[in-house]
Amino acid sequence: MRRLARVMGVSVMAAGLAAPGAGAATICVKPIVPACMNDGTTFVSADKMQACQFEVKDYADKTMAYLNCLSDEHKATGQELTRNIERFNCRLSGRPNCG
Repeated sequence: MRRLARVMGVSVMAAGLAAPGAGAATICVKPIVPACMNDGTTFVSADKMQACQFEVKDYADKTMAYLNCLSDEHKATGQELTRNIERFNCRLSGRPNCG
């Protein structure tokens, strides 16, 4: 009985991590920093600076999308953890139809 109480305590903590509405798990791909940022010749020419500025803006947009993806993945993982602990606790208590 002591073991059951411990697992149920974890369930309460895990529920705090979960957020409603998280979708299916996806693969989040971290964008690569534009090479032009480390190229000394980028800042010598107005054309190169303008091209690099476009690349940096694209990088910033992709990085924001990446951060949103990580947030969604975090929420989905928390929900999955909660569901699995609840299912385990249900089975541990001997109830039928635990999923």
